[in-house]
This record gives sequence, structure tokens and C-alpha cells, in this order.
Amino acid sequence: MKRILALWLVFWVISFPVRAEQNGWNTLNAEAERHLINLLNIDTSIPEPDELSAARYIYKELNKHGIDWDIFIPSQGRANLMARIKGSDPEQKPLLLISHLDTAPAVEGWSYPPFKATVENGNIYGLGATDAKNYTATYLALFTWLKDQKIAPKRDIIFLATSGEESGSETGLLWLGGTHWDKINPGYALNEGGGIIKNQDGTDIVFAEASTKMYMDIKVTAYGTGVHSSMPVNDNAVYLLSQALAKIAGYNPPAKLTPTARTFFRAIAPLQDEDGQTTINFLLGGTPQNSQSAAEVMALDPFFRTQLKDTLNPTVLSASKDTGSTSGEASAILNVRLLPGSDPDEFFENLKNLFTEQDGVTLEILERPQTPFPPPMDGTDELFASISKTAQKLFPGSITVPGMSPASGDNEFLRKLGVITYGLGPDMDPLAENTAHAPDEFISEKDLYNQLQFIAGIVFDFAYGQDLLPLTPQEEPAAPVSSEPPADSPHK
Repeated sequence: MKRILALWLVFWVISFPVRAEQNGWNTLNAEAERHLINLLNIDTSIPEPDELSAARYIYKELNKHGIDWDIFIPSQGRANLMARIKGSDPEQKPLLLISHLDTAPAVEGWSYPPFKATVENGNIYGLGATDAKNYTATYLALFTWLKDQKIAPKRDIIFLATSGEESGSETGLLWLGGTHWDKINPGYALNEGGGIIKNQDGTDIVFAEASTKMYMDIKVTAYGTGVHSSMPVNDNAVYLLSQALAKIAGYNPPAKLTPTARTFFRAIAPLQDEDGQTTINFLLGGTPQNSQSAAEVMALDPFFRTQLKDTLNPTVLSASKDTGSTSGEASAILNVRLLPGSDPDEFFENLKNLFTEQDGVTLEILERPQTPFPPPMDGTDELFASISKTAQKLFPGSITVPGMSPASGDNEFLRKLGVITYGLGPDMDPLAENTAHAPDEFISEKDLYNQLQFIAGIVFDFAYGQDLLPLTPQEEPAAPVSSEPPADSPHK
């Protein structure tokens, strides 16, 4: 099968003649970069994110432009902030631009300071640079610029920066949905997720995240004999856990073709060589046996596997904390991502059935998906039409397709609240250059500029019905214009 090279969001940089339109993009770009640098300098990492300081930065910027805002504080230090630009037609449902203020913890291995932005070699380094302070910075720059234009959109535009996305959204969207949703109440939303698939023949696939997988954590514990480390035993719990994990690694759940995956594979089929097209044809229209065989071949690709199968990965391991003794038990947490429509209890029972009582292994669900899971977006709505229309301006000849993200997040909760929601990049390849949650997380200045233009183009079309700054693709990217950095920023 002809291999799709990468799954990252690579936006073509848009260039215009040196005129008001170019100056407008330069101003927006400079503001987005300035906001990102300042937000990266605020530590909002879990478990104790200083979201309130990030919210204060945002509302001070909104104040400069005369924009009213609301802040919702679920507990000390936690914060959600909302602002709104009123539209001229109350019959048209509002568009929500949403991002989260918190970040994952800073893991070991950073060569740059994780809580102080560093701009070097065209990249902006800092914890949250791609997840998701780049979104907050982009939305804030665009939102304030739109307000300054004094042109009323057709529909309300809402900017919402939320709390707690990295830890289950219990202080963010889940809390807002139960307490303050009447003050927000959008009809459509743009959030993180999705990407651009770059194919070998140059045809781009705009992967608009329309569904996610379901999140589940399972704890596996093996029991053995705890003794002094100088006395080896055959039932060492660590060895038993290793054997259990090896057995789990061999578990191969059957493939399932969700409606979203069917749409995705149908869209990419014309871009494949003859072997690839044949495999996809068997997947989509063959007998059950041929379809399953085709799925197994396609699942050799890690991304295709996420689209076709329930997956799991061991993450946290624990045993004795003393080098001088062996613990009587050792455990691992399995992070599971289930396809929409999968039964969490059935998956759990299938794992349990891998073991007998003699194995000395137990399994426990730590976090289970909230069911029923919301149905996916099908790409027949107005917002998807604007995404596709804007993509054609930036990536002529591209294919825009609703897709399923291997990860999960706030989009699930938005869809449960009845909001038509799509996720856009800038990066969704879990095996290539995706630095989210990793040491030296960064976004290039070029990609931030391109992300800004893509989001802006969608907002222009969907909320205003016109290109306030015309979008024109160009093969060679124009140099992004950086803002004057803050005095304490190590901009090199």
C-alpha cells in the first residue's frame, strides 16, 4: 500500500502584495506570537495550574480593546474566561473558539526552561506551545483584531479559555456545562485536534476532527512474595507483572469500521496506488472475512490502527520503592482508547479472560468512558462547509474529510452538549514530530502564523461571509513577522 507520509498539520504560508492586507496579517501574527510567549511564561501545569494568572493576562488584553468578559472560578487558582463579540443576526447560532489554559506536567529531559518561552531557530519552545497555548494565543489575537475592525459578524463569536482539560475537565467544560452553560450556549465550535495529511502525490487531506476515541484506564496488578532483595524467589511480582504485560501485548482486538473511519478511508482511496485501493475496497465492501483481513494489513500502519481498533498502552509502572526489598505486588496502568460504539465492559472482560486464578493477576477499571458517547460530526453542516471552503483557498485541490482523533478531550463534552464541533491542528502525528506532553515542546513561528491564517479564514467565512484579509496560497512561504518580545523573554 502506498504510504501516507505524515499526519501533521503543515499550513502553507500565505503571502500578499505589500499592502494593507499584508500589514493586517503581520499585525495579527505579531500579536499571536506575543501572546504565546507571555502565556508560556505562566506555569499552568497540572496538578496545580495557575490558570487564574493566565486568565488575568487575557482579560487585561481584552480590556485594552474594550471587550467585556466573564470569569468563572470553580476553586482557588482555577479559572475559565469567556468573552463575546455580538453578531447582527440573533437567529444564527454562535461560533465558539475554545482552548484550555492548563498544560500537562513538565516531564524530565527539557533542555529549554519549560515555564519560560525561548524563541530560537524559528521555533517557540515552552510547555503548552502546541497543547494548547498556541490556540489561546491565536484566538486572543484574532478576537481583539476583529473587535477593532468595528464590523459586526453575522453570528456571535465567543472566545472561551477553560480549566482542567488535562485532568478530565471537572473544573472546566464539565463544570461549566452544569453551572453556566446558559451564559455561553454556542451552536458551533472550533477546538484543537485534526491535521493535514501530506500525501506523496502532493494532494493534501484536511483531516477535520469530527470524533474521538473513548478514554479508559485499567490497573493491572500482579501478586508475588515480598522478601529481602538478597533472597530471590520465583514468584517475584515484577516478573509476574512482566509476564502479564507480555500476554496483554499479544491481545489483538478485532477491527471495527465506524462511520467516521468509513468516510475517511473512502476519501483517501483515490490517492492510493493499485494495491492500496484494492485493500481499501476489501475493507469497505468485501466479505466480513476479507474486510477483517484487509483491516489487519492496514493496521500495520500505527495511525490506521487507531482508526480501526481499540488500542491500549502501558503507562505508569509501580512496585517496591526500596532497592533492598521486593514488593509483594507490582502494577501497571493501561491507557485504553476505545472506538466509539465499543463496549467498555466487554473490552475489560476480554482482558480479564486472558488470565486464570493461578496467574496471580487482577484487573481494575480506574476510569471508564462516559456513555452514551456522542455521535460523530458527519460533515454536512455549515461549519464543515466553511472549513472545506477555506481549505480550498489555502490548499487548492485538497480533500476535506471529517476524521476521528486517536486521542480524546473537550470536544467529546461539547458534542454531548449539542454543539457541532470540529478540531483543527497544528500537529496530530503521534509518532513523528508531535512534541505535545514531551520535553522541549515547541511550535515553529511559521506554523503558528499558518495556524492563525487557517482559523481566521474559517471565522471570516463562517461568521462574516467575507474574507476580511484575503487568503492566497503561495509555494514559497513568506518570512513570518515576529512581535517585539517582552523584556524578560529570551528571544534569540
